[in-house]
Amino acid sequence: MREKPAAGGRAERSTEVDPERVRSDLEDLGIDPDFSRPVAERLVAIAPDLSAPEYAAILDGVTAAYSVHREFARPVAERARSGNELHRLMEGCTGELRKLDEGLQMLSAYLLRMCALSSREGPGNLH
Repeated sequence: MREKPAAGGRAERSTEVDPERVRSDLEDLGIDPDFSRPVAERLVAIAPDLSAPEYAAILDGVTAAYSVHREFARPVAERARSGNELHRLMEGCTGELRKLDEGLQMLSAYLLRMCALSSREGPGNLH
């Protein structure tokens, strides 16, 4: 719970910052658990004793930063999916080109053999 500040602008009591509480509060604000855990640990390490308004301000700041992060991460994930799809299509094209190459090699070998046979039989058209 957030405390109301005293007349001087700061809360009279400081809040002991517990990583589980921070993690829980962040997740309640819609932050992904994979993101909230390391942030909670870092917050406890850099600010172990906060007033309630300071704690609320930090949670608001982290929430705002996370929403900006998500906005930028979404297009990156979409580009990665597009890149994966393009990679899959290119692998399919590569396979088809290999098949065409094999066919052309077989056709080339056949034509060379036919030319060799026709040269033994004498002049004439090969068709």
